[in-house]
Amino acid sequence: MKTKIFLAFIAVILAALLSNFIFEWLIIRDFDNYINGVKEDQFYWVLASVEGSYSDGKWNKGSLSEAIHWAMMLGLNLKVLDNTGKEIVSSHEVMESLPESMKRRMDEHFHIHAHEAEGKFTDYPLYAKGKKIGTLLSQPFQKQEIQEKESIFKKRTKNFLYVSFLIAGGGSLLIAFLLSRYLSKPVMDLKKAADKIAGGDFKARTSATSHDEIGKLSAAFNKMAESLQREEELRKHLFSNVAHELRTPLTILKTHAEAIADGVLEREKGLENIKNEIDRLIRLVKGIEDITMAEASFFTKGETAEINMREFLSGICDEMLPAFKQKGLDIKILRADDLFISTDIEKLERITRNIISNSLKFTLLEKATDGKQSSLTGFTEKGGVSIDYGTEGEMFFIEIRDSGRGIPENEIPLIFNRFYKGAKSDTESLGLGLAIVKELVEVMAGRVEVKSIIDEGTTFRVSLPIESA
Repeated sequence: MKTKIFLAFIAVILAALLSNFIFEWLIIRDFDNYINGVKEDQFYWVLASVEGSYSDGKWNKGSLSEAIHWAMMLGLNLKVLDNTGKEIVSSHEVMESLPESMKRRMDEHFHIHAHEAEGKFTDYPLYAKGKKIGTLLSQPFQKQEIQEKESIFKKRTKNFLYVSFLIAGGGSLLIAFLLSRYLSKPVMDLKKAADKIAGGDFKARTSATSHDEIGKLSAAFNKMAESLQREEELRKHLFSNVAHELRTPLTILKTHAEAIADGVLEREKGLENIKNEIDRLIRLVKGIEDITMAEASFFTKGETAEINMREFLSGICDEMLPAFKQKGLDIKILRADDLFISTDIEKLERITRNIISNSLKFTLLEKATDGKQSSLTGFTEKGGVSIDYGTEGEMFFIEIRDSGRGIPENEIPLIFNRFYKGAKSDTESLGLGLAIVKELVEVMAGRVEVKSIIDEGTTFRVSLPIESA
């Protein structure tokens, strides 16, 4: 890439060189055209003055001499001939008639005698009232100083263009070299980082901090590398935990099968234990399927749409109500007003369902026969889950409170780890639900907070940004 950028600059410099030569040619041509145009205008002015010196069939010698004198001042050596070819007046004759001081000055500047030997006269017919009255012979004898000035002007113009091109060209070469290195460096860094990623080093990052397209590309690359690193870590963690979780039920299955075969364990009892372990394996596989689906959503931009939080939460509660009634628990929404927000519906539904399912799993029927009310949920005779929602600035929140056993303070930082099960957890829990919640909330640029009191209950508060629909 660096070579291509450098060659592109060289092409620009060559194009500038070509344009420089064209510009020089145009300037010199326009200058010559200007000089020739001025001389042509001056000559026709002199020609008209000479023709104006003829009237009533004869030449006015004084007026004619004055016209030729002005022609000499303009750098023209003239002779006026009549129709027979006889010389009427010439620049030499007018020169001789001048005062001595003027004559000396004119001769110093124009050197008429020396110039007459050079070149040829150009003849122009003279007319008066449509009738030829004679011939004007013209020969330029421009003074040396003017010729030198014209030559110096042309030379300096060329030199100026050459010098300006050398400065611009040299500067462009230097800029091309430095800029090609500057522009190619972040791309080379990206290539090196990409090679490391291809080699399995997912910690590779680029250091580009600009806000241009390259900087945005580098930021996207770093985000991709972070996602790959996270996915690799999740994969390793998942395989490690799955292997650990599978080892126990498989070992038990093998032990019970051997015990039945050896007659150590009764057949019915052994088959019942085997069935329980198979159910445990099924739950584990389902949990793995859930977390696989969740991971797929981590790297997929979900559909953002506007929803009414009251209707959204009511639908989830209605679906989960039978499970709560089966355990003798209640589930209720504390607010009844509408709240319209825009968010990723699929991720939000998974987050909410997982938290409510977790609360259901760890919430027991309260023994509040004395009418004692839970300080967190407000339930009296029966335990359960209450749900609240609202907005805070540019965020909205869902707060889910249960009247469960509570979580010890030292375990709260661990509950979002995959396959983590608390010390008092039942054997049916896989420890995946809250891990999925945490990871989905982070993907949605939100946060999840937990407050818990032992033997009174736990509160999960999920805060998420309100997106544009």
